[in-house]
Amino acid sequence: MNENAIEAVRKKIADRNIEEVDIRFCDLLGFWRHVTLPASRCDADLFKRGVGFDGSTLEGMTAIEAGDLCLVPDPRRVFFDPFMKKPTAALIGNIIHPDSGKPFSRDPRNVARKAAELASFEGTATETYWALEFEFYLFDKASFWFREDSAGYSFEHMEMPSSAEHSQNLGLVHGTRSAYHMMPPLDSMHDLRAEITAHMTAAGIPVKCHHHEAGRFGQCEIETRFMPMVSAADTVMITKYIVRNTAMRADMASTFMAKPIPGQPGSGMHCHMYFEKNGKKTFFDRDGYCCLSSTARSAIAGILHHAPALCVFTNPSVNSYHRLVPAQEAPVYRFFSGANRSSAIRVPTYARTPQKMRYEYRVPDGTSNPYLCTAAILMAALDGIRQGMIPEEMGFGPLDDNVFAPGYDTSGLHRLPENLGQALDALEDDRRFLEENGVFEPDLIDNVIEVKRAELGLFSGNPHPMEHMLYFSL
Repeated sequence: MNENAIEAVRKKIADRNIEEVDIRFCDLLGFWRHVTLPASRCDADLFKRGVGFDGSTLEGMTAIEAGDLCLVPDPRRVFFDPFMKKPTAALIGNIIHPDSGKPFSRDPRNVARKAAELASFEGTATETYWALEFEFYLFDKASFWFREDSAGYSFEHMEMPSSAEHSQNLGLVHGTRSAYHMMPPLDSMHDLRAEITAHMTAAGIPVKCHHHEAGRFGQCEIETRFMPMVSAADTVMITKYIVRNTAMRADMASTFMAKPIPGQPGSGMHCHMYFEKNGKKTFFDRDGYCCLSSTARSAIAGILHHAPALCVFTNPSVNSYHRLVPAQEAPVYRFFSGANRSSAIRVPTYARTPQKMRYEYRVPDGTSNPYLCTAAILMAALDGIRQGMIPEEMGFGPLDDNVFAPGYDTSGLHRLPENLGQALDALEDDRRFLEENGVFEPDLIDNVIEVKRAELGLFSGNPHPMEHMLYFSL
């Protein structure tokens, strides 16, 4: 326990006249949960013993006969919540067993921490650094319903082409296929994004930039700078919280769904990463393809080799696979490349120096649990390095062609799963790399598979509205 960090947090709470302390944690599915205490409860004992809660009420966490768990705040990750009515300090917590004080094996944050520690233990990287791209949609109105007699959804945004008929729209409709980097007033959300990024900065998140994304129905993107892996996963949870609450205050709805709108670009969560060992970056080699070192290429090979199984953690929703389709600005095939944005892993042209060298995994989306997502990607990379995998020998490229061009022969390419069922099948066949050194406990993987199989079952026997369009009159 870091006594200095604890005292620093307690001093900040006192200096700011904080009234409540909110401890937050991520459940297995990726939802943020919280418990709130009076600020007077924020003593040294709270950071040692934590506060109890019932894990059996959360899907996939504990059985009802062994539900007691404790939530211990991490003094190194605190921010002051701008959305609560009372002055509130928000702390991210770790889940422990109340009897032994040991970390809970199904705590997603603990899994990420173990993966980071394994990279250091094996001598691969003393730290792994991650920068994230958040893509999401903002809507003026959003509704959806599922009943026996009716099912559907409805979204409205002032930039939608269908909004042109409304006088209050004032002609703010994107006249081109892509709204990427549009200027105000066509970019109607600039000020809202600026407010979001200001909140992110105040919460300690290093923001790189923000802009309008390609989707003409209010799609946004915010990019962060690099940070250690667990901190990056924390940042996902904080950012989604800030985006949703800032949007709500503006009477708007937000979603990180991979594919909320038919025919419009999906929303991903691209992960840029590099490894550092004893202060030295390990991914650069001036003579390698795109200046990639052998370590970087083996890490890439490991990720691409295990990508079908990874999809359960990087793309865990049924909706995820509506984004991973050809010619929709998302990867479909498992190969790496330079500036080729049809690849699963891209090596940015503007980052090929010893100081900036990294690669970008373009498959994940925002429905993922960020702790399990980043941990699984890291475990695949570590396995590739451990096994000395070479991507060129495994059929993973490099490939600098647009594989979505008409007539392009894709028969020899390795494909990502086409649906969640295929991803779950892949994970059942390929999970040992995740279980290395107990990072992903077998029971955690079993629980994830069970929960996701049950989720898939919800779609069996229930017709999709598109089916009525195709078959009602047959």
